[in-house]
Amino acid sequence: MASVLLNGKDYEIAPNSTILSLIEGLEITHKAMAIAVNTQVVQKSQWALFVLQNGDEVEILDFVGGG
Repeated sequence: MASVLLNGKDYEIAPNSTILSLIEGLEITHKAMAIAVNTQVVQKSQWALFVLQNGDEVEILDFVGGG
């Protein structure tokens, strides 16, 4: 197993996990979100290709509309 820091908390992932597999495992369904790995925003088109490394810092940012 590998470990990443997900929104400030330790989170175990399988080796060779991608951003997309992480999101699917968390069952996140929000379409309006951004993902940053080690302070660099990763484009949504790259989520299935971006392999997370042990110790990466991952931030998931949800965007919520309101008034």
